[in-house]
Amino acid sequence: MQVIVMVLLNKSKVLALPVNAAVKDSKGVSVWIKSGHNSFKSIMITTGLESCEYLEIVNGLREGDSVVVSGAYLLSSEYLFKKGSNPMSGHDMKGM
Repeated sequence: MQVIVMVLLNKSKVLALPVNAAVKDSKGVSVWIKSGHNSFKSIMITTGLESCEYLEIVNGLREGDSVVVSGAYLLSSEYLFKKGSNPMSGHDMKGM
């Protein structure tokens, strides 16, 4: 049986991204942000509530950051193919 649950929060404003912008891995969740002209870097984020379309960002991003929304998995795959290592391998979630 399918159930639809709505959670009402007392938050007036939250930072959120489309679910497809986040890359989930065994180490956690990351997004790709613009770091320069035609260059991007992977950063770890802490997430909160998730709906069918959006993911709440609790830590790791600030309002105004340029985040890759479409093609995040492609960037991760390309990085792995070219560098031979996971872009999330150097991240440490202990500090978050």
